[in-house]
Amino acid sequence: MNLNIEHSTSSVSDSQMIPLINVVFLMLAFILITGNIEKSNERSPDVQELDVPSSTSNLDQEVHDVTVTLDKAGSVYVDEIATSIDTLVDVFPLEPSDISEAQVLIRADASVPAHTTREVLKKLRDLGLRKISLATVRAHSSN
Repeated sequence: MNLNIEHSTSSVSDSQMIPLINVVFLMLAFILITGNIEKSNERSPDVQELDVPSSTSNLDQEVHDVTVTLDKAGSVYVDEIATSIDTLVDVFPLEPSDISEAQVLIRADASVPAHTTREVLKKLRDLGLRKISLATVRAHSSN
């Protein structure tokens, strides 16, 4: 009879170990997952993250009076007329009286440096333009 009691006691202790083993495995999985997430979030100080302009709105595009295009090669176009940043003001097609209400669209290639786009923005603001839009790519929806 003593053998049966010991056997039943050992089976009870084994069944009580199962929840403990489950907890240990869950803790191990948690540690492994969080360790990988922390490692992937670390960035080199030399690498900067950039937010690429994108639009998620479904608004219709506004009609623009003038379009300024900046291409990969560094060329600047004002309504398809080739120019440079320095001569941008000289070839601007609007009269000074129309500039305050004019709407301008800047279309810049993704490879154009940000400082070039800022230079163009500064030239346009110095000209008196206040309604300047930057063309963006519509973000892909996950639907």
